[in-house]
Amino acid sequence: MVKKTLPSAIYWRALKEARPWYPQLAAILLLGLLATPIGLLAPIPVKVILDSVLGDDPLPTFVTHLLPWDMIADKEAILHLCIAAGVLIALLAIAHTTVEWLYRETIADQMVRGFRGKVLGTALTQAPVRHDDRGVVDQVFRVSQDAPALQAMTIWGVIPLVTKTGSVAWVVWVTALIDPRMAAVALATAVPLIVLIVLKQRPLCDRWHRVRELESRLTQLAYEVLGARRVVLTTGRERQEAQRLVDQGRAVFLARLSVMLIDAGFRVALALAVATGTAAILYISVRGVQAGALSVGDLVVLLAYMAQLYEPLKAIAEHIVAQQSAFACGERAFELLEAPPAIPEKPDALPLHAAKGAVEFSHVSFAYGGGPAVLRNASFTVPPGTCVGIVGRTGSGKSTLVNMLVRLVDPVDGAIRLDGVDLREYRLDDLRRQFAIMEQEPALFSTTIAENIAYGRPDATMAEIEEAARRAHAHDFIAALPRGYRSLVGERALMLSGGERQRICLARAFLKQAPILILDEPTSALDKDTEAAVADAVEELMRGRTTFIIAHRVSTLRRADMILRVAGGRVHVENRQPAAKEPAAKAERGATVIDAAQWARSHGLRPPFRHH
Repeated sequence: MVKKTLPSAIYWRALKEARPWYPQLAAILLLGLLATPIGLLAPIPVKVILDSVLGDDPLPTFVTHLLPWDMIADKEAILHLCIAAGVLIALLAIAHTTVEWLYRETIADQMVRGFRGKVLGTALTQAPVRHDDRGVVDQVFRVSQDAPALQAMTIWGVIPLVTKTGSVAWVVWVTALIDPRMAAVALATAVPLIVLIVLKQRPLCDRWHRVRELESRLTQLAYEVLGARRVVLTTGRERQEAQRLVDQGRAVFLARLSVMLIDAGFRVALALAVATGTAAILYISVRGVQAGALSVGDLVVLLAYMAQLYEPLKAIAEHIVAQQSAFACGERAFELLEAPPAIPEKPDALPLHAAKGAVEFSHVSFAYGGGPAVLRNASFTVPPGTCVGIVGRTGSGKSTLVNMLVRLVDPVDGAIRLDGVDLREYRLDDLRRQFAIMEQEPALFSTTIAENIAYGRPDATMAEIEEAARRAHAHDFIAALPRGYRSLVGERALMLSGGERQRICLARAFLKQAPILILDEPTSALDKDTEAAVADAVEELMRGRTTFIIAHRVSTLRRADMILRVAGGRVHVENRQPAAKEPAAKAERGATVIDAAQWARSHGLRPPFRHH
């Protein structure tokens, strides 16, 4: 649940986040403030025409100072001059509006892009593995839909509030110079309503929170159904899932409707206040003209200024109401941004350039979120260059073991060391660069094949990318594509077969040249022919590297020097003897692979298990 804070605190948080753009925001503010003097000039030519061209009143003092003496009494020249001035003021207003709009939109886009990147980067550091209490889709929604709240609260929030307030102050001052009663009536009818809206904004913000949460659930539902499309179609549940989406959409609409009704009530009350004030001002002005206290030109100017006064007052009130949506989105984005990283890094963490590959688990225990222990008191040592097989049932803790190794999670007890140093002493980026990981489901991005291969080394040359692809037996099928290495992989890499995707991931691992390799059953989902091709490349990749291979069956670990059996929260270590690899050699010639322990017993040896 998002922690509720005061709107002023949210504004302050948004301004702190927008600090890199302060100079640009100041420029936008100045451009906004320029609109008021330009607007104040607009009715002056009309006043001069009515009073001094059509009537006989003298020209305003500031006008006489701008004109030559021979033009002051020439009504025809003054008429032409006023028309030209009106056109110039209109052109100036259009130019100002265009420049302000283009500059504001440019800065707003830059601000949102930067903030989105920051929120995404923070989201990647939080709960990177399963057992996350915040769904991935909700995080995506916050990054894509809630992050723009930064521009809504600064460029469309604070700045308009300042400029409109400044505009009101200017118009009230100029109006008071003509007739103080008009300014008093305008403020008396509109300001109390704005105060009421300010006092009621927190309940409205809470309703917007509800809307955003329901919209996030709607997105999550659509993502879930489309991701399980095969299951939905094969079970004939299309109508039911579509109805679920419709029901969720109805809940979103009802939540939005409650907000819109409150918004509509505020707008009706504001319109009534403006209408009442305008009627009162019109009555007072007409009486002033009838009494000779005001000229017709003064009346026109006053009515124009009243329109300019009520427009920013209305805008301020509507702005306060509209900002509640931005507050709700901002709180959600800031909550994600301010959450502590799942894996902290020490301020004085050690750099790590190239590890030798010696790994040690010392009395390591782990549990997810205070639940039951997944692993208990695991201890083993892996010399550099060793091939380690990890076997166990689904959910036994195999993946947790390697997740701790790359610090996606940290143990709750004990220590894991790389080259004799606790992993928590290293810089996170440096540590993770020591690992190349291949998973059962290849992770590719919807960009080019070359960029996917170079994902771990974005500075790699094209020659290095092609060499890595050759070593992974991927170059031939890539070169056969219409655009070769520039071919787009597409969403979820559906244009490629499973074997092709795995070989691209292999090429990525070859190019990265990490000293430690983690293989999470990379060939289990492939057919025999494809598996054989990928297996050859995997064996080449393993040479000279410390390797961890996750598997369900011992029979797939012919090359392993050590077997870690994970069961019941315990890790049972089997260090294979050199002779124990004899069955593997037979297996390569077509013999049946047997469990290492069975082979040891058949030769009268005691299986070298150690229990921890």
